[in-house]
Amino acid sequence: MSKATLCRYFLGCNSREGFFTLFPQFTRPAAGWRCILIKGGPGTGKSTLMKKVVRTAAGRRHPVEEIHCSSDADSLDGVVLPRSKVVLLDATPPHALEPQFPGAVEQPFSLCDCWDTAQLSAAREPIVALGEEIAGLHRQAVRYLAGAAALLGEVRQLAAAALDREKIARYADRFAARELPDRGHPGTEEKRLLSAVTDRGCILYNETLQTLCPRLICLEDPCGAAAAELLARLRETALQCGYHIVSCPCPLFPNEKLDHLLLPELGLGIVTSNSFHRITTPGRAVHAQRFTDGDLLKSRRVRIRFLQKTAAVLLRQAELAIAEAHTRHDALEAYYIAATDFAAVDALSDRLLRELDDLL
Repeated sequence: MSKATLCRYFLGCNSREGFFTLFPQFTRPAAGWRCILIKGGPGTGKSTLMKKVVRTAAGRRHPVEEIHCSSDADSLDGVVLPRSKVVLLDATPPHALEPQFPGAVEQPFSLCDCWDTAQLSAAREPIVALGEEIAGLHRQAVRYLAGAAALLGEVRQLAAAALDREKIARYADRFAARELPDRGHPGTEEKRLLSAVTDRGCILYNETLQTLCPRLICLEDPCGAAAAELLARLRETALQCGYHIVSCPCPLFPNEKLDHLLLPELGLGIVTSNSFHRITTPGRAVHAQRFTDGDLLKSRRVRIRFLQKTAAVLLRQAELAIAEAHTRHDALEAYYIAATDFAAVDALSDRLLRELDDLL
């Protein structure tokens, strides 16, 4: 992002395999990021500090990425300042991070000295009980997500058997010839989650697409097989031809397939749209049926619809479990808020903001 922009993403989410995180990509020394790892209890000011950083960056017209929490979509888990290569991350579980190269790569920033340890210790039993309830609800959500993923995985397999992969390859080649002339050097990749199953349902940040991708190719794919195949080809080609890409994994299958591929320097995005994450940003539609054997897929339509409807029920149950965990988390926060000296938090935060101000 070369101009002042505000984008929203997730960097972690519940998936069929448990909690999936992209946080560690910022702590790799070769990536060149200055990574501020924020430690503190629930409700002690981590998200508030990051929102202050966002306002400061916006006031200076600095590009900024808000990283939202998939368990509490109104809260921030991170802030990315790409022009300065500075990132602030909530380094507490479930995306806990510890400095491997303190000072050189990571800078620990702790709010833990701002609370009354004796007061928290006196509330040990309810704090532990709430923590265990929250963990249990997230495990429940993962089980529902695993069930939904199994059903949607079967849908993808049924649709994959009907794919005409030669048509997909020809489309990808034509697209590359038109949009991705070879630059003669390898490209670079960042990974972000554009969507996630959250306490407020399935969220997809369409406004990020509006900001980064004035040109949008929308793959209308109810089953996900054609889009996954095409996006994998286009990702590989874009990297071979020297472009910077933002790869957006599927939140249910984050290690298996992409849902979206963004090329911000070209103002171009290739995105998947279906009933589980509907793209509302205007763009050119490409329908999956052009790459499929329609008769074969039609013969499997009843089975596919059953699997999709059942998966939708399981996804809804996962959302409810995450929302209930959020309610319990609010109760947990109350103990920490009561025990925190927010004047001390503000003093520490202001000092960090002054340091960051020199970089913006």
